[in-house]
Amino acid sequence: MRSIFARLDDKSGQIGVFRGPEGLAVAQIRASAAASKPTLAYCEFESDQDSDTLPKLARRLPNRKLPATTVLPSDAYHLLLVEAPQVPDDELLGAVRWRIKDLIDYHIDDAVIDVFQMPSQSRGGPDQMMYAVVAKASDVRSEVTAAEAAGLNLDAIEIIELSLRNIAARLEEDARGVAFLYLAESSGVLLLVRQGVLYLTRHIETGVDVLRQADGLRSELVAGLALETRRSLDYFESHYEQQAIPVLHTAGLDPTDQDQMARELGISVRNVDLAALVESATDLDEHAQRRCLPAIGAALRQDTVKL
Repeated sequence: MRSIFARLDDKSGQIGVFRGPEGLAVAQIRASAAASKPTLAYCEFESDQDSDTLPKLARRLPNRKLPATTVLPSDAYHLLLVEAPQVPDDELLGAVRWRIKDLIDYHIDDAVIDVFQMPSQSRGGPDQMMYAVVAKASDVRSEVTAAEAAGLNLDAIEIIELSLRNIAARLEEDARGVAFLYLAESSGVLLLVRQGVLYLTRHIETGVDVLRQADGLRSELVAGLALETRRSLDYFESHYEQQAIPVLHTAGLDPTDQDQMARELGISVRNVDLAALVESATDLDEHAQRRCLPAIGAALRQDTVKL
């Protein structure tokens, strides 16, 4: 198959697909050199995930022949932080494959691997690190088969951290640095992005359903989210010698949670404003927007690391 993180050449528009624990989301972005923002031409979420759901949504797309990117579910891959091997580029994947073979619970010959670099730290220190994305080849083939069966022109497969990076990179604060906390149904992800570069990502064990069912423990769980966020912000500032990030963007927190996070972090906390990123031809409420963000981020993908 084509490189997982291949560059897209057709800039007239893209399709994003995300099959998550809550359902299936499909989005189409239409780009125009004359417009200040791209247009979200189509976005739909279906909780039903039978074999006909993706073909049904694909038939509703304004143009399903545009390049499509599908986002792997978070339980379908490992994102591993590894020391970058000091080898020529054409030997990099082989060297990484050898390093991570004992870190996964299936045979390395059954794995598809991609890598992307982390920024160099300012103070020297340990060797350069990189992220390795590892997925079962059978899971990747399943995504390819599903896209082809729906009549989509699959161009790349991405992970949720990078699709959400595409959202963060379009926020106004990206020049200085963006903190983005995204909560799915049972878990979440925290990203720190600056000038389109992913500096740090953390898996979050708390999701919207966990908060909803927490009753009297909800405030304690939100305090835990604030602590994890503060540690990550401090690491970003000290490890990379960056300015403090003044705003945390969120998806999945209610106003009370946001107020508590703001008090504990001492920074502004607010929802990601999709209207600031795209012109929308479709109305999305807050819940639909959260569920669709990974698909929208995939459709916004411009330039990612090549395999």
